[in-house]
Amino acid sequence: MVKKLEKPARRGSNGQSDHIQADVIILGCSLPGIVTAHKLKRKFGDTIDIVVLDMAGTVSGKKHLSKCNVTFFTGIDDDEGSEQSDENLEDDGDNSKYEIKVTDSVARNYITQYAKDLNIPIPVAIIDPERIKSPLNKLFQHTNGSTVEFSEDFHNFDYLGFIERFELNQYQSLLDHSMRDMFHRIEDDTDAERKRLLYYDQTTMEQHLCGALIFTTSRDIMRTTVRLVCGAPAESISVLFYLHQCFRTNSSRNHLDGDNTRFREKLLGYCRKRLTNQLQRSIADIILSSKPIREISAYSDEQVILKTMKGETNYVCNLLAMALRPDELHKIRVEDQLLAKKDAEVTRAMTPGRAKKFVVQYETNFWEAQGYSGDILSIRGPIIWAMERPKFSTTGSITRYATLTGYMMVREEAENNDSKKAVLEQLVKLFGEEAANPVTYKENDIADIFVPRCGDYVALRRLTGLVSRKPLEWGALDVFAEGDVAAALEAGHLTYLHLLSCLRPQAQTFEDLSSSEFPVTLYTSPLDRWFSQINYKSTFRFAVYTTVLYIGYKLVQSYFRK
Repeated sequence: MVKKLEKPARRGSNGQSDHIQADVIILGCSLPGIVTAHKLKRKFGDTIDIVVLDMAGTVSGKKHLSKCNVTFFTGIDDDEGSEQSDENLEDDGDNSKYEIKVTDSVARNYITQYAKDLNIPIPVAIIDPERIKSPLNKLFQHTNGSTVEFSEDFHNFDYLGFIERFELNQYQSLLDHSMRDMFHRIEDDTDAERKRLLYYDQTTMEQHLCGALIFTTSRDIMRTTVRLVCGAPAESISVLFYLHQCFRTNSSRNHLDGDNTRFREKLLGYCRKRLTNQLQRSIADIILSSKPIREISAYSDEQVILKTMKGETNYVCNLLAMALRPDELHKIRVEDQLLAKKDAEVTRAMTPGRAKKFVVQYETNFWEAQGYSGDILSIRGPIIWAMERPKFSTTGSITRYATLTGYMMVREEAENNDSKKAVLEQLVKLFGEEAANPVTYKENDIADIFVPRCGDYVALRRLTGLVSRKPLEWGALDVFAEGDVAAALEAGHLTYLHLLSCLRPQAQTFEDLSSSEFPVTLYTSPLDRWFSQINYKSTFRFAVYTTVLYIGYKLVQSYFRK
């Protein structure tokens, strides 16, 4: 292994390129890529040659370090203050309840698994959001600017009227049943199954909303939810893609508060930096800086050859795992036998989902004095969702300033404009004049995830999840950009499992085989499924059809009497 990782010599006098050969090459130093390399190296050690090619030249260094630690501050019990240590992540007798709690979400499962593995503290706001419940009121803002105060979770919709609440609950129940059918069972490759997948994939979320919801408020709440979950407006994503994102947190109901792992995970972006830094340290000896790759080809269907832009060095391997963003893949020519033209078109059509984050600091958290927790949900904008930022610390003390952080609407026509004025005006309307004078204000764009074009997600699922014996694995294709840390960890881990099955199937342990299998939590009866399909539109259609049939029956009966 050491021999193959030495710095290659210059091109010889015969003009031939130098070669670096390995059993497995991981192209790209993104989070999925280094997760894959970390797991492979831990499993095989030096018995196989593993190389990570970093085309950006960003090997492990100080710039990956987080500037601040995360305290496990809950504000609930005096004996559970802000100075809890990393020992909270270790297995002990008091953690049985904690372990059971974590397994109810795919996202939290992967975050917890790697946080424990790398001994990285993760905030309670991510791991166990129920522990930071506050008796203070939250604020919901309607489109017309009116506000409603409440102390329950957003997803309970207690602030809505009965008819709107019934409509939203029915719609989300329908989504949950659809999600369970899609992802919580072994899919049989039948025509009916394929047709259903294609239906959800080719139906945009906007059409689905308009086909099931009557009231404007219900639709606006769901549009806001879709934008938060997927980083894109409802008209640009398919229902199947949205259901897959909801599956990762086990429900379509908990995305506006409470169990919304993905939001807090993205807002606390330093978690990604800490994970990345630790993982890169663990594989520092197998990371190579590389020139940009211009071509990927196969040799005798047994080896993969990566050719660099200037032809100085070629990389040869038996298995290649991709850990690139779709836009990086566009610059590389890949042979059709490795990546079909149809699949290449799918990745070419994917656009990055966009979100905008703001952080505003005040000298005091005056909202708590007014009885507010700092949690905001608005369907008016520019703020969509906000919360009081969890406490930061390097020594165990809390921060100097009170801070609100959250997401803003991204308007394409005004993407370069600073939204500070509009955000402060909205906060003044919600919290009063004290919100007009912050200590600091910052905002920045978040590259969320790469969103496939409507009608292409079925192909994307095959591209990123199809088990094949080809010498190239696309499972680590980094469609998760900067925001979704748990999804990036999941992609890297599943790629590791597939490569393991290709390299040495006999080396798979029970833990490996069961790590990607999660318990089914949506136990429902056929009656529940039928009831979830009842809404105002379906009831109205049923009433119309029944009336037509009744009138038709009476007309036929009258005709025979005559």
